[in-house]
Amino acid sequence: MAVTYLCLAYAERLTRRIGPMGIDATTRIVGVFVSAIGVGLIFDGVIEALELHGLKSLH
Repeated sequence: MAVTYLCLAYAERLTRRIGPMGIDATTRIVGVFVSAIGVGLIFDGVIEALELHGLKSLH
């Protein structure tokens, strides 16, 4: 929470320091991480649903 607060409190300074290309790169990197987490959650949900409906030992 402290890191998030500091990022938001100093957002204007950070934006000026890293510039538009840095913001674009950061956005893409964070997007990849969020997508990977989402795919992992979907995969775990599908596996759990299949196990619930009779398939055994998929993990």
